[in-house]
Amino acid sequence: MKRVFQITLTFLTLAAAAFILSRLPLPSTKARNTAGQGFTYTKDNTSITYHLSKPNTAPQKEVVVLLASAGREASDFNELILELNNAGYKTLAVEAPGINGTSLLNNVDLLGMTAPVRQAILQVTPDKPIFLIGHAYGNRLARAYAYKYPDNINSVVLLAAGGQVEIESKAKKALRDIFHPLRSTQSRLKDIQYAFFADGNEVPKYWRRGWHTKTAILHDQTRGLNVTKEWQGASGVPMLVVQPAQDRIAPKKDAADFLAARYPGQVEVVVIENAGHALLPEQPEAVADAVIEFLDRQSAKE
Repeated sequence: MKRVFQITLTFLTLAAAAFILSRLPLPSTKARNTAGQGFTYTKDNTSITYHLSKPNTAPQKEVVVLLASAGREASDFNELILELNNAGYKTLAVEAPGINGTSLLNNVDLLGMTAPVRQAILQVTPDKPIFLIGHAYGNRLARAYAYKYPDNINSVVLLAAGGQVEIESKAKKALRDIFHPLRSTQSRLKDIQYAFFADGNEVPKYWRRGWHTKTAILHDQTRGLNVTKEWQGASGVPMLVVQPAQDRIAPKKDAADFLAARYPGQVEVVVIENAGHALLPEQPEAVADAVIEFLDRQSAKE
């Protein structure tokens, strides 16, 4: 009997170890370090982490504020930050609530989610024009910020601009399952590939990590899917929509086409081929070229 018990215990231990290993790295494992110098600002027991990166050349252009996708880290912008700095722009990448030191928020709506962004901006550039860049969920947050705080907003860039139409069911399920810590690594990778990447594009290692479940739940609760809300128009400032051609979460007809029709004369569209909802790791050069060309034109108008 003792022998049987020992064998059973060994089997269960090995099975448990195999189960755990098949799920590593856990989705909320840190993706990578964010470009720039990190700062944490704390007020009233609430902390906001942001990353500041400056160009080496002078004079420096406007500050570009970067807001990441649902449950994702600001490090997703690393390659774009480098190109923006090379083009003369100072960058401010703000971590979402619950990520890398920014406090998780409770009982807030989409406009309430702009509070950490506001605090970070006030620490860096309280009274000068800024550009806002939002990726995926961050595109909603960028527009909500421009609506709530319209002063000193030069223009807004929306990367993979969902938020107008409900996500297609298969892509929505894949997006939700990515954040489930009990799913196997291989299952999660398939979900990431389907929801975020165009067919044939490799998922980099840092996109296999950095899926913060509590933050994603908060983002889902505050995403503000209502096309009648005034925040959608970002207070009328110029908007560039960078549309991935193979986006399953925010396809062109529900994103770029919808916004261009709704805000004629305000919205410009650039379509990036061979890219899904992730966009940034798939076509970094094309994204940087489109964004910098737009920012330079808007900057020249001042």
